[in-house]
Amino acid sequence: MRFRSRQVISLSKLESNYKNLRSICVDNKIIFMVKANAYGHGVVQIVRHSVEKLGITEFGCASLGEALQLREELYDLEFEIYVFSDVQVELRECSEIYLNRRIVPVISNREDLEFILANKDFDNFPLFIKFNTGMNRLGLDMDSVDEVIKSIKLSGRKSIYHLMTHLSSSSMPITKNKRNILQFENFEKIKNAFKSAGVEFEYSSISNSGAIEQGAGLEETHVRPGLLMYGPSSLLPQYSYLSKWKGEIISKLETYVISFFEVKKGQPIGYGATPCPSNGHVAIIALGYGDGFTTRYVGTHLYHGEIKGQVIGRVNMDMAQVFFPEESLPNLNVGDTFTVWDHSVDKFADFCKEAKIIPYEVFIGLTQRVPKRYS
Repeated sequence: MRFRSRQVISLSKLESNYKNLRSICVDNKIIFMVKANAYGHGVVQIVRHSVEKLGITEFGCASLGEALQLREELYDLEFEIYVFSDVQVELRECSEIYLNRRIVPVISNREDLEFILANKDFDNFPLFIKFNTGMNRLGLDMDSVDEVIKSIKLSGRKSIYHLMTHLSSSSMPITKNKRNILQFENFEKIKNAFKSAGVEFEYSSISNSGAIEQGAGLEETHVRPGLLMYGPSSLLPQYSYLSKWKGEIISKLETYVISFFEVKKGQPIGYGATPCPSNGHVAIIALGYGDGFTTRYVGTHLYHGEIKGQVIGRVNMDMAQVFFPEESLPNLNVGDTFTVWDHSVDKFADFCKEAKIIPYEVFIGLTQRVPKRYS
């Protein structure tokens, strides 16, 4: 584990982002997506703070293992957990966990649906159903909606707990993109089919982060923010003008300077003997691909204060080189703190764009060697 390289996570920034979310989704219930270790921010600490300080009581995971971790480590708190993809409800040990630990699987295929409807142990269990309206990843086929409703009624149920779908293209305009328009229309058809058949659904949701940013899908009872709560926008840069979001990155990545020295143009640096582009100085920072600072970050610009440097040469397992030309040298010394990213959404977006990587990957790519500190 590193001692001076760390991901510093601001819980006050999380609170601020939640207030911003609430300004958009005034009346909606929130399912806060915390899969992949809360997008790399530490799921136990994020969920605890969200329950105790923000009043959020519903959370979404990807796997049963993630959900079980929350139940076991946050046994003193009251909240609901939903498993959205890797449900494995047909496995006996998994079905027992769902039944005994109050964890709800999101049902997205006929096999899992029929298993639950046929199993008397699940007679009073909440039925959370996902339909495929055009993303073509997970979800019950919308052409089978009548058969699904028939199976539900034959089981003796007159209602379901939650009806949902997932948008494939919410990073693009909701009201103009054909795929988004189709998915909203299809979801209305599914809801109407349930209503016409006399099968009620207590809750419903369609909006993920990109849709929330555009104020779309708020007529449903719930929204499901993911990346949004951690700060970045989910919209493609060319559509940023559509966003109502004014969040901040809740974490910053700090390291320190191991070495700082003068270089001349053409002087070789590190593995592969990469020549320096001009005269200047090189800072060796204590982050490498062993920490999740990947080789994709070569060429990206990093800042010390307002002075811009550039990652040059090969990223090593344990360190990386940041070059500063002589006309813009920072006031840096060995041992000084060096910030890779801070709370600025714009700088973080520029970093992701240069590295050709999405924010999700940047966050979850940090390894356990980088400790998390909460403020």
